[in-house]
Amino acid sequence: MNKIIIPLVLSLTLFQAVSIAASHQKIVFVNQYDLDGNWKLFKDEFDKTRQLRFEKTDENKDATVSEDEYVFEYQNKLDAQLKEDRKSQIRQTKVRFKALDKNQNDRLEWAEYKASGERNFSHYDTNKDNRIDQHDPDTKKSRKSKQEGTLTQEEKEQKRESQLRFAQRILKMPTTHNQEGMLVKYDLNQDEVVTQQEHNQQRQATFNLTDENGDGWVSAAEYLFEYQNRLDTQIAKTRTAAIKQTHVRFKVLDKNEDGKMTIAEYQTSGHRIFARWDTNQDDIVSLEEAMPEPRKRKVKTNKNNLTVATTRD
Repeated sequence: MNKIIIPLVLSLTLFQAVSIAASHQKIVFVNQYDLDGNWKLFKDEFDKTRQLRFEKTDENKDATVSEDEYVFEYQNKLDAQLKEDRKSQIRQTKVRFKALDKNQNDRLEWAEYKASGERNFSHYDTNKDNRIDQHDPDTKKSRKSKQEGTLTQEEKEQKRESQLRFAQRILKMPTTHNQEGMLVKYDLNQDEVVTQQEHNQQRQATFNLTDENGDGWVSAAEYLFEYQNRLDTQIAKTRTAAIKQTHVRFKVLDKNEDGKMTIAEYQTSGHRIFARWDTNQDDIVSLEEAMPEPRKRKVKTNKNNLTVATTRD
């Protein structure tokens, strides 16, 4: 049993950051190993793909995978995905600027930025008491969408591709698109309540920080530059946490602790993962198949307010 001790506030971020490697989402799992692209993963197909991946990772061709080889292979995939995630975030940042610039004069004025914040605050302050806290009812909207059976084949494929791109993302930026994100960003005194005053104070500070030349408005370049700084900081944190967790995963896979992973050890681990997703036990994993029961993760906090996350082999 291996223990990782990390600050409580970072524990969730760490486990989210390595989601692509652990294949926690079925659509990512099937896509990783589905050789013929029919979205049905047969066990022999899974074994074959795992064998090919093992051989590719074994760079010195000694029929085993060392910790360095294992981490290097994952690191390449990680960096490629982070690069794609960064491009996506940059594109979305440019879209956000245009949405905020209501009068389309290529400058974000304080009135526009303030109005956007007020709309967002009002959305989450559902009981209208000028506070965002646990007493505000859930704001999730029930979105009406076409039933799966009424979609054309092309629409089904587009939907799957969209779901896959979303599931593959490693980079998670703080968001104000949910109540939890609002608390993280605007709860200045950390009392689990965001007051109107706190919200306005933080919005003003963010606007002033972004307005680098102090001319009272934010250009598209300033808006993008400020976000890029935060984005690159988050990428560095995510990458460090993910690589650290990859070393932990290797030690779990290396059952005899000889510093080398055999194909038998690798496939044994893979079969456990396959069996978890193959809920009807027919040696096929499909997207239509019932989901497995959620895993229960025990998280303990020690006297120094640190989370002890336990990884069992």
